[in-house]
Amino acid sequence: MAPNRSTAALSSPTPLLPPGRPYAALPAAWAALVLVLTLTPADDMPEVPKWELLSFDTAAHAFVFLLLAALLYFSLRRQQRYPALRRHAWLPALLGSVAFGALIEVLQMTMRLGRHGEWSDVISDALGAGAGVLTGWVLMRVFRL
Repeated sequence: MAPNRSTAALSSPTPLLPPGRPYAALPAAWAALVLVLTLTPADDMPEVPKWELLSFDTAAHAFVFLLLAALLYFSLRRQQRYPALRRHAWLPALLGSVAFGALIEVLQMTMRLGRHGEWSDVISDALGAGAGVLTGWVLMRVFRL
């Protein structure tokens, strides 16, 4: 006797997320928030602490782009429309995050908001983006997403 569908459905584990849903709004919302905060005029920004071992600015850049790249990687891996993009999601997540960081620095240099764009920030962004892609890859493997 073959198992009926209801018992087969109960015995298989349910995925944490629906299959193939890209969640594109997550990286887009985070990128919008980052853009607004990084282009806020300098007079409106609070004072940041000066750490001895690691610059707060460097750590902040790395964390912001770690999260952006991880969200972007996650979204690209979940989409179903472009199989090649899904297989190689790490590359556009990394390059897109670094390009976004470079764009922010160029805008800070040219918009005269009292902010100072620095190319060293792009290096912090790139390190964070690389860590973010790696984090996204590990999390997707661990949780089988």
